[in-house]
Amino acid sequence: MPCVSASWPRVPQEISVIGFDDIDMVSILASGPTLLPDVLRSKSRLLFALLTAAAIVSLLAAPTPSGVPGQPLLSGAQVDARVLAIIDRSCRDCHSEMTQYPWYAYVAPISWWIKRDVSQGRLHLNLSRWNEYSPVRKQRSLSEIANQVKDREMPLSEYILMHRDAQLSEGDVDAIFRWTQRERARLIAESQR
Repeated sequence: MPCVSASWPRVPQEISVIGFDDIDMVSILASGPTLLPDVLRSKSRLLFALLTAAAIVSLLAAPTPSGVPGQPLLSGAQVDARVLAIIDRSCRDCHSEMTQYPWYAYVAPISWWIKRDVSQGRLHLNLSRWNEYSPVRKQRSLSEIANQVKDREMPLSEYILMHRDAQLSEGDVDAIFRWTQRERARLIAESQR
């Protein structure tokens, strides 16, 4: 049933002969109170459907909190406070159980990308589970940390775009590199006793 409103302005039919090639606002207004509300109503329904679908997909794809939160970083390692603070600032979100998800991590499809990166980061190196690693795995991980930080492969550039404070200075890189060398030497010495 067409929507009829007493306040809807009636435009005489003659106005639509102005000479426009395509359907224009004058033609829509000339058609009376039925066409314009139907056009707006169908666009509103489409927009509502899209927003509802996006909300449902975002809820389904939201990142899940860690099963073991609160584990300290690098438990059992000998690491000074400065290096630990650098690692906490630049590595924690992808390589530990203490990930702090930003608001956009709950919006699909970005949430899928973040969820994948965090899962892969934890799988490769989880600093919250450092004490569970074998001495050989710790040594290898320390070598990888040193190389990737020195080569500026970590933190990832796309992470730094959204987390400017994660950017490593030359001093940060040097401090992490020196720590990895000291800690690796300590682990090797311990394993030879």
